[in-house]
Amino acid sequence: MVGGVVIVAVALVAVAIAISSSGSSSAKVVTPDSPAAKTAQASVNSLLKGIPQQGNTLGSPSAPVTITEYGDLVCPVCKSFALGAENQLIANEVRSGKAKIVYNALETASSTANNSQFVPSQAAALAAGEQKLGWNYIELFYHEQGDETTSYVNDNFLGGLAKQISGLNYGQWSSSRQSSSLSDQVTKDMQAARTAGYQSTPTIVVTGPKSQAQPIVGSADYASLQSAIKSVS
Repeated sequence: MVGGVVIVAVALVAVAIAISSSGSSSAKVVTPDSPAAKTAQASVNSLLKGIPQQGNTLGSPSAPVTITEYGDLVCPVCKSFALGAENQLIANEVRSGKAKIVYNALETASSTANNSQFVPSQAAALAAGEQKLGWNYIELFYHEQGDETTSYVNDNFLGGLAKQISGLNYGQWSSSRQSSSLSDQVTKDMQAARTAGYQSTPTIVVTGPKSQAQPIVGSADYASLQSAIKSVS
């Protein structure tokens, strides 16, 4: 009887360890050569190919409409927006030169789920932006985003994303992302968002020749974005 109890107890511990290990798998870095990473890279490259980038801006500098997205890279609602309506926007209005998108940082989900890595994660995207590949980094982050309840964002995760971007000078990126000027920009962007009264991500602000549309909060659909663009054009 005692032996049987011991065996059962050992088995339960083994199961608990296995469950714990599988639960933490979402925190592992997606390796650049894995099937999932290859699929994400192909999708991002196809979406962004040929579209001008400068810093945190995607699209022609002369585009008449500016869409400013205030986002948090670990926010699952931001991911839903980015891989849905925003990608439609990029494929159509941004690619055609009608609109450009500016990504600005606003901490929401990261305040509790990102192990104090909000500024480093956003600065990592800005560092890629210095090589005109910032939106490749942003898109890959959303494609490979982990569970917001786990502290998966660390140097290995951020570096793993950078290694997946074709044409990115990794050494330059690695050095640049430590720059205080990029950290300051992240803080400045977040403070500007707070001053404007924005508290949720994503918050989308559409500005054009006529006016600025009412900010859109949450995972907006493509039709709502088109309507906002039309109202300010």
